[in-house]
Amino acid sequence: MSDGVAGPPIAVAIRRGVRLFNHGRYFSAQQAWEAAWQDAPAEDRGFLEGLVQLASGLHLRTRRGATRGAVHLLSQALVTLEDYRPATHGVDVEALVADFEPYLTWIRELGRPHRMLDRLRIPSLRAR
Repeated sequence: MSDGVAGPPIAVAIRRGVRLFNHGRYFSAQQAWEAAWQDAPAEDRGFLEGLVQLASGLHLRTRRGATRGAVHLLSQALVTLEDYRPATHGVDVEALVADFEPYLTWIRELGRPHRMLDRLRIPSLRAR
């Protein structure tokens, strides 16, 4: 729901969110993308929703240790982002899905969070 104040332009918010995400600041990335989502046109809302789910899942995994919630959100993100292949708003969605599917399988198998291994295995978002 919008409060009447326009959020940042979508392209700017996406780039800002990607930078935050790639620096491990998942909650901040989520907030940047949520702000853009509020005023986004319908055709962009799903993409932003997928990015928010991705960042939220990683925040749960890395900061809260909530593997089950993280798996759920990451799974939802990948399903949502499928429709935006190969790339949307400069984000290489093809690479995102290809990189995050094995990570999701790994956290399902590992179960509990492991700070060092998670940091090494979490993929970055790429531009296209």
